[in-house]
Amino acid sequence: MIAEKPPKNPVAIAITGGFICSIGLLFAVYFGSGRLTRFDSPLAAYTAATIFASFAFAYRYLMWIQRPATWRYFRASIQLFLRPKKLIKNIFKLFSLLWNNIVLQKFIGKRSHTRWIAHMGMAWGCLIAFAITFPLSWGWVQFGVAADGYNYQVEFMGIPQFAFDPNSVTGFMLFNGLNFSAFFVLIGVALAMHRRVFQHGAHAVQSIENDLIPLVLLFAVSITGLMITASYRLMGGAHFSFISLLHAFTVILLLLWMPFGKLFHVIQRPAQLGVAYYKEAGLEGPKATCIRSGQEFQSKLHHDDLVEVMKEVGMDFGEHQNLSPEEKRKLIAINQLAAMDERSFVG
Repeated sequence: MIAEKPPKNPVAIAITGGFICSIGLLFAVYFGSGRLTRFDSPLAAYTAATIFASFAFAYRYLMWIQRPATWRYFRASIQLFLRPKKLIKNIFKLFSLLWNNIVLQKFIGKRSHTRWIAHMGMAWGCLIAFAITFPLSWGWVQFGVAADGYNYQVEFMGIPQFAFDPNSVTGFMLFNGLNFSAFFVLIGVALAMHRRVFQHGAHAVQSIENDLIPLVLLFAVSITGLMITASYRLMGGAHFSFISLLHAFTVILLLLWMPFGKLFHVIQRPAQLGVAYYKEAGLEGPKATCIRSGQEFQSKLHHDDLVEVMKEVGMDFGEHQNLSPEEKRKLIAINQLAAMDERSFVG
C-alpha cells in the first residue's frame, strides 16, 4: 500500500534516491562497457555529466512527487489504475494516453499548430540525440568492422547486432542521426523564439529563466553539433578540437540545467498521465454538494482530497470549503456590501 501522506523527511529520501540513481548509472556504465574496455575516453565528460544529471533528476523528481498535492494525485492514480475490475481497460487507456500525450502531444496542438510543431521539433530532436549520444558515451554501443572487412558492425554491450553498408541508406541515417536531430531542434527553437518575440500574449507570461535560457541552450547545442559536421566535411577538419570542446561544454551545461529549469517537465509528464484516471473516477463517482444551495458542484473525490491537502499545508477553511464557487462569490458580494454599509461581517 502507498502511504496516505507524503513522507516526513522528503529531503533525505530525495538525496538517497539521487545517490542510488547516480551510482546505479555508474555501475551500468562500468559493466555495460565491459569494465571500461569499450569505453571511449574522449567522451568521459559527457558520461560524468549524465551521472551528475541523474542525481539531480532523481532528487528533483522525488522532491516534486512528495509535495502534498502531487503525492495525493500520484497515490490515487496508481490505486485507481490497479483496480482489478478496470485493470485491462486501464492498460489500453495507458497506451492511448502515451500515444496522444507523449508521442503526438495532441494537447499542445489544441492551443496552436505552430506551438505543436515547435514542441514536436524540440522534443523529438532531443530524444533522438539522447538515444544516440548516451549509449555511445556510456560505451554501450560501438561501430566495428564486419567479418567481410567492408561493412560496419553494430555492437551493443559487446554483442553483435547487425551489419550495414556505410554507403547505404541505413548508414546515411545512422551517421547523420545527430544532424537530423539538430535540424529538428532548430526548427522548434526558431518557431518558439518567433512566438516569444512577436506575440504580445507570450510577453506577459515569459521569463528569462524559464523560457529564453532553455531555447538558447538548445540552440547552442544544435549549432555547435552542426559545426562539428561542417568542420570535418567542409573545412578539412579546421578548428575541430575547439568546436568539439565548445559542443561538449554546451551539452554538459544543458544536462546540468535540465533538472532545475523548465525542461524538467519532460520527466514530469509521464507521471501526470495518471491525472486522467483520477478525473475519470471523479466523473463516475459521487459529487460534492453545496451546503447552502444543495447543488452538486464537483466530484467528491477531488473535493475531499483538496480539503485534506489544504490541512496538510496548514490551511483549514472549515465549512467554507463545502460551498460551491457560485455561493462563495455570493458571500463575497454580500460581505462587500456589508462593509460599504458599515455593517458587521456576514458569514
